[in-house]
Amino acid sequence: MSINNVDKSKLVLLNEEDIVITDIALESKEIGYYQDAWNRFKKNSVSVVAFVIICFIFFFVLAGPYMKVYTPPANPADASKLGYLPPKIPVLENLGIFDGEKTITRGKNFILTLNDSIYGEDVIISGIPEELLDNDPNNDALYDEIYELTITVDMYAYINYINSYLDEGNSEASVRKIFSKVEFEEALARNLIIDVISVSTDGNTYVARVDFFKFTLDQTSDDTYFWFGTDQNGRDLFTLLWNGARISLLMAVSVVIINSLVGLTLGAIAGYYGGTFDLLFDRFVEILGGIPFMAVLTLLIIRYGSATWVIVIAFTVTGWIGSYAMARMQFYRFKNREYILAARTLGAKDSRIMFKHIFPNAIGYMVTSFALAIPSFVFTEASFAYLGIINYTNAISVGMLLEQGQKVMQNQPHLLLFPAIYIAILMITFNLFGNGLRDAFNPSLRGTE
Repeated sequence: MSINNVDKSKLVLLNEEDIVITDIALESKEIGYYQDAWNRFKKNSVSVVAFVIICFIFFFVLAGPYMKVYTPPANPADASKLGYLPPKIPVLENLGIFDGEKTITRGKNFILTLNDSIYGEDVIISGIPEELLDNDPNNDALYDEIYELTITVDMYAYINYINSYLDEGNSEASVRKIFSKVEFEEALARNLIIDVISVSTDGNTYVARVDFFKFTLDQTSDDTYFWFGTDQNGRDLFTLLWNGARISLLMAVSVVIINSLVGLTLGAIAGYYGGTFDLLFDRFVEILGGIPFMAVLTLLIIRYGSATWVIVIAFTVTGWIGSYAMARMQFYRFKNREYILAARTLGAKDSRIMFKHIFPNAIGYMVTSFALAIPSFVFTEASFAYLGIINYTNAISVGMLLEQGQKVMQNQPHLLLFPAIYIAILMITFNLFGNGLRDAFNPSLRGTE
């Protein structure tokens, strides 16, 4: 529209006193640095999922050992009979996974005896050829040609059978239990006795066959669930894994806190003030950093053993150097920036400049480093425990479980599978979580969408 076409009659002439200029108040709230970091972190869905998984891991670390109250039999012989049971998990067993089944190879006569026994019902799942079941063994040439059979069994029912009724050598001697009269009456009241084999003439000694699972675990084989299976000593791997994870993570958190406090303090002082202190202390750090960690760990273990506090000290003797170098570099990098010089000109104290102006700019790198330090410690500790260098006397670690599982991985893969999955998940989630923290605390991204 041309200016000549404007209706001049609609124009109103205002006096100067009629003109009012007002400022409009901002309706949005001020967002602080940490609130902005949290908002950015929430938008990183991968890091949020990783954080949720880490929370689940810490939940199981705290509650896992108490979720399955299980005490192995006091008798080592009975405990060993519960060894190497495969994983069995409720609900999942109905899907055909983690159902307690296992494929075994045994002598033909024992398998057929087990199949024909009324006590062996529901033990054998599959694997017996129809020719051996339908034909007369005395007239079947196939019967004489087969010496062993490979079958799939419910391992829990199978272990209960061979330890309650008949062992694999077709001998009843190994499944007999000797009771006094009082013990026999107690076992009878608890419905543990299957049948009585003999009674002494004076009636004070009973030899009987008992239900093995009821006798040792006070429950039937069908009601017994070892979610991650058992180790060679009949211990629940689920409980062992989370006990080991608890020890590893507690030591990891302790090491990270100590290394962070020492490294950040010394690195901030050296990087901010510089000068002679920085020069001399940096030379000391170079000398200390030249000492091999393996030498420090080995000497401490030889002198003080493999107690947990010894491992923590070994990882902190030189472990703080990484935090020191990072803090020194960040403080040296930011101390001469314009806004730092302006704050110093306005009379800000060194402590305010260090913690109010420099530290927030460097926290992104530091938080990422600390988040990655925890899985790094767990992995390193597990590696040395796997190699046998770290061998706790009164505790178990994930590395020790890996070492035990590696020896029998061909026949008992669950002993290696679950600790390995735990280590893998821990490493991946902490890496993704650390990446999310790095982006969230990056000052250059503040206020961005």
